[in-house]
Amino acid sequence: MMTNKYLLAKTFKKKGSVVISLENLADFLTYIPELEAEFKRNAEFLIISNQAKLPLDEAWPEYAPIQVETTKIAFKAAVKEKTQRNKK
Repeated sequence: MMTNKYLLAKTFKKKGSVVISLENLADFLTYIPELEAEFKRNAEFLIISNQAKLPLDEAWPEYAPIQVETTKIAFKAAVKEKTQRNKK
């Protein structure tokens, strides 16, 4: 059975999480510290995995809803959007 590995950005608001496949991040070991420096305490970055047949929201319900991105630019933009405060 195929196991997929992802970098997950857990946000601390009720906006859910964002993932990108590690297959799309050849440099994830250097990318994670870069993200941590930019987002500081607004997001936590984790490596997760799941079986290919199981949707991420079911495999990791504590991080749902999970938004899947396929590029570093889209991933970073989605994290930025989920960590921004809503202006009233």
